[in-house]
Amino acid sequence: MRYLFVFIVAFYLLSCSSSSSKEPITLSGIAFYSMPWSIKIDALPKDLSAPKLQQELQQALDNANKVLSTYQPDTELMQFNQSPIGQWQTTSPMLFDAITTALSVSQATQGVYDVTVGALVELWGFGKQAMPNHIPTEYEISQARAKVGWQYVAVDTQKKQLQRQKDAFINLSSIGEGVAVDELQKILAKHDIKSYMLSVAGTLRTQGVKPNGQAWQIAIEKPDASGLPERLLSLGQGAIVSTSGSYRNYHEIDGIRYSHTIDPRTAKPISHKTVSTTVVFKDKTAAYADAWATALNVLGAEEGIAIAQKNHIAVYYLVKTANGFSEQYTAEFKPFLGESMP
Repeated sequence: MRYLFVFIVAFYLLSCSSSSSKEPITLSGIAFYSMPWSIKIDALPKDLSAPKLQQELQQALDNANKVLSTYQPDTELMQFNQSPIGQWQTTSPMLFDAITTALSVSQATQGVYDVTVGALVELWGFGKQAMPNHIPTEYEISQARAKVGWQYVAVDTQKKQLQRQKDAFINLSSIGEGVAVDELQKILAKHDIKSYMLSVAGTLRTQGVKPNGQAWQIAIEKPDASGLPERLLSLGQGAIVSTSGSYRNYHEIDGIRYSHTIDPRTAKPISHKTVSTTVVFKDKTAAYADAWATALNVLGAEEGIAIAQKNHIAVYYLVKTANGFSEQYTAEFKPFLGESMP
């Protein structure tokens, strides 16, 4: 899960008065061997130390890697990818929920979002090998495309089982960081920690307020790799934010940039001018938000706005123009708009 990177900048703004300011407790580490994660909380429970909480959070992420990764051959997902076609498989709740969440977004987008694009991801050099040296031929694309099809993953909701109905290769990189955020949130809830900001790469969740009583300050990053903020967000007492984009992770072959995001309709990397896509949800899981961020990024602003409106999704696009970047967003996103940064 190494081809999604940080697209959200989280700011903790200290009070102007040092006497009244109180900094949050910050814990951080690496998820899936490559993604930075961070948690800021207002206070620790009396019976829990920072090192103990750090260890528990990291262990949860390491466990998620053993379930979701396609970079190790013995993970639960890879075992499912190698399972006999036509045979039901009993999976862990984490894998079942991740795949069924992904399939729900696939259905809503008529397959524009499709986690069975694993063969195409590998073909275009964004998988485990990540060493592209040529543009795939049409024959190679057609061979990989034959393994794509979200509708060929069957679900038994009663028995919590999954079945491959063709030789499809599932890659959950587009939802992994969302699952990771959900796993971290469960630990915070277990310890009754109610005010926090937590993030895994480009997916983030806030709840409550900072120790000084102010709202957590979140910003969308400028899509120019500068790390500077483009637009502050106003999330109130809490929300889930997920951003997907193409400006950080790409390959260049013969002078042409190829995005890591694959459009299942063309079996090729996206080529539109949308460079950053951010969604905000109040009452969904981070995994669901993560999947929609990817789906709407595949569509791009021109197509995505209409789909988002149909599904009442708060989405914010940054689109490359001759003079820089333009903003496009749905009416549902307006309540979350904060200050535009210079």
